[in-house]
Amino acid sequence: MKDLPVNYRFDLDGAALAKVADQNGMLGLRGEIPYGLTIGRYDLEVTVNTDSMRDGSGYCAQLRAAHVAIGLKQLDVIVDRRFASGSCQRQAVLDHEAEHVEVFREAVRYYLPALERALGKTSLPLNLHVADRSVARAAYLGPITDSLKPIFDAINGRARDGNTRLDMPHSYATVFKRCNHW
Repeated sequence: MKDLPVNYRFDLDGAALAKVADQNGMLGLRGEIPYGLTIGRYDLEVTVNTDSMRDGSGYCAQLRAAHVAIGLKQLDVIVDRRFASGSCQRQAVLDHEAEHVEVFREAVRYYLPALERALGKTSLPLNLHVADRSVARAAYLGPITDSLKPIFDAINGRARDGNTRLDMPHSYATVFKRCNHW
């Protein structure tokens, strides 16, 4: 599994960061003016390919291949533009946000074995008789997606919980101790 590169931004001030935090549902930051943010979004994509042959009034269909992609589709780190490149403040914020990046990445790695097990246990029909080819694709796509959805939700929950732990007062205190002026 390849890690999605981080998109770094240094173009927003604290008020704009607070607005971005609000727009992204970062409830723990409500009313706060953050110095940095990490925004990660996961994606679950399942595609199936079927083979089908005309069989009387419909089609006989079989699953030829299924492709599952799960992981981060967005990973942005935004640091307050007031902190100059090379400054103690920018580096302290970047280091803190790097911990958030690792939380997002770790959540997927943690659940990868569970995803593989779920896929292996997913019950799929060997042959289908359907009136329409799209019904065959849906008949395979539905069970695969349904088996992975709880794990996808768990990945999101693990990342949310890990990020919440990083955004506690004691964690911020450690960041603030690193530099003399904020």
